[in-house]
Amino acid sequence: MIEFIENRSVKSILVNTEFRMVLMKDKTYDNFIERNSLIPLRKLEANPFKPEGFDLEPLQNQINAEGLSLDDFYFNPNDAETPYCYYRGTLLLDFSLIVNKMAEIKALISRLEKDINESVAKRDFGRFLSLVDSRLAPDLFVEVFNFIPDQDKFRLFESIWRYNENSHEVFSEEFVKKAAKYKGVTSTQPMADEEGYVQVYRQDSKELLPEQASYWTTDVNIAICHALAFDPVPAIYRGRIHLNHIISYDDNRSKKEIKVKPHKVEQVETMNLINLLEFDTELRAAGIIQQYNSYSEQINNEWFHNPQGIHALSHTKRVLLLSLIISYLEKYNEEDRNLLCLASIYHDIGRKTDGYDPDHGIASYDKLINENLLELANHQDQEILKFLVQNHAIPDQSAYKKLNRYDIIDVDRTLRLYDAFKDADGLDRVRIKDLNPEYLRTGSAHRLLLAAHQLNSQIASILIANF
Repeated sequence: MIEFIENRSVKSILVNTEFRMVLMKDKTYDNFIERNSLIPLRKLEANPFKPEGFDLEPLQNQINAEGLSLDDFYFNPNDAETPYCYYRGTLLLDFSLIVNKMAEIKALISRLEKDINESVAKRDFGRFLSLVDSRLAPDLFVEVFNFIPDQDKFRLFESIWRYNENSHEVFSEEFVKKAAKYKGVTSTQPMADEEGYVQVYRQDSKELLPEQASYWTTDVNIAICHALAFDPVPAIYRGRIHLNHIISYDDNRSKKEIKVKPHKVEQVETMNLINLLEFDTELRAAGIIQQYNSYSEQINNEWFHNPQGIHALSHTKRVLLLSLIISYLEKYNEEDRNLLCLASIYHDIGRKTDGYDPDHGIASYDKLINENLLELANHQDQEILKFLVQNHAIPDQSAYKKLNRYDIIDVDRTLRLYDAFKDADGLDRVRIKDLNPEYLRTGSAHRLLLAAHQLNSQIASILIANF
């Protein structure tokens, strides 16, 4: 799942008014720490800013007792009133005292994480954005823009643009133009391109030629789901319709249905999608199924916080298979394929929740190393694997900015594998009905849209039995 936020006035006085909270998620975790001169408590003992009476050992014991991590606590030498803070992912809590306060802090963390996940699950981006510090609202708005319902995009953009003093520095000219395109979009009028055309999809029908059809959808995932109700799975068509020829539009998330005038849909074509039931023979001949079985045997249920969760065993196996298929389609060599498979196996083992957790990539790699699960003989391959796992849960641009922190020589290879792995992981977002094909980076991933849905449908049991 993906979570987000906005508005600086979220400072709430809690308990004995000794600490206040702010919700946030910066573009890059480290930038926020550096920009605000935050000192990790772990390093405070030897720091000249160490406050009088500070004693790390008993404090660390209190933190550990509540199941929290010392690495998420910091000292802010620039804030005399509330110099201590907890910072992890979207959560930033400022407080004046922390000794003997860990139970209260833990309760606050749990409550805020629950509120964040609920607002995102309900797609209530207005509420979500109202929780965040206003200094971060523009950055976050850019990050979540594609997930916001089309009819709400311009309204929220206009609000931030008008009332947030930081927006003019953050919003690029290109982004402003992009947001402006949604002006006038409503629940009854879909988003169109500059020429006034809307891209539409539908499954093949024996009764009608696609040009004769009146009902289409603006979401390819919905068209694929409809197609999966038939055996054999029919073709999926893609076309475009001008706004002038749209009779009605239903923006319901499960429909995205558009009624058009027959014979007005233009440039109708059959999408080049891979049907796993038909692709099985080729996969076997290429050794993909054998490789999948070999790698999947390495996966250990005990690695996962919740083995039956949506980010655990079954998800890991689907991402593994998708990585293998992408490697095959992209004609990767054995070394590159192996790195993608290893990233698939270990990428979510550090997750502690099925909610928003942008730091779980770092936690997963730490677990891999600390528990001696894997160490590659090739140092470059180890560094690339580290980059893939640690950065798979953050925006691409944020990951690119961190490349120079790794001892990586072949950047092109690393980014090629990063794109492929993000696509394999992203394709499985169909399980939570949250896949936006615009985010896919490789041509092969676009061909695997149907396959991703098949792996999360009733057909999956047939496929797995065949494997």
